[in-house]
Amino acid sequence: MPERNFEPMTKAEVVTAQRTWAKCVTDQDVDGLLDLYDFGDPDEPLLFKPTLADVIRLDEKGARAYFVGGDPDYPQDSGFLKRGWKTVEFQSAVGPILNACGLLYKDMGHYTFVDGAGNATRADYTFAYHKLQGRVLISLHHSSLTWFPPIED
Repeated sequence: MPERNFEPMTKAEVVTAQRTWAKCVTDQDVDGLLDLYDFGDPDEPLLFKPTLADVIRLDEKGARAYFVGGDPDYPQDSGFLKRGWKTVEFQSAVGPILNACGLLYKDMGHYTFVDGAGNATRADYTFAYHKLQGRVLISLHHSSLTWFPPIED
């Protein structure tokens, strides 16, 4: 495997990558979406735990299956993009944070997906980003539905 040389990036570049990710979701652009992920190599794969799935994905095949469904190896995936999301809003806890070596940003917060009928799905997220060959890429993506405690009567 050739050496992977990570490059410095700015917070603005990370925010742009988040906006691009949201646009790909609302445009149902799976190829554009997958292009935002760094699938790495066997020693350093993508770490992706999707919102509406319980299987962690380490490669492009698994990520594609989650977003579009129809893969017999992931029969539980119905296609996240097929839900017809019209908006995606990121609500970061503090904004993307640069790590000590200056080559990785991490971000955590909530995002809300709204479908064509106005139904909102809120999830918690954690992303890690790095830059390779001039492109800001996602190297870690964990998402899960926001837990709301039961309301007591």
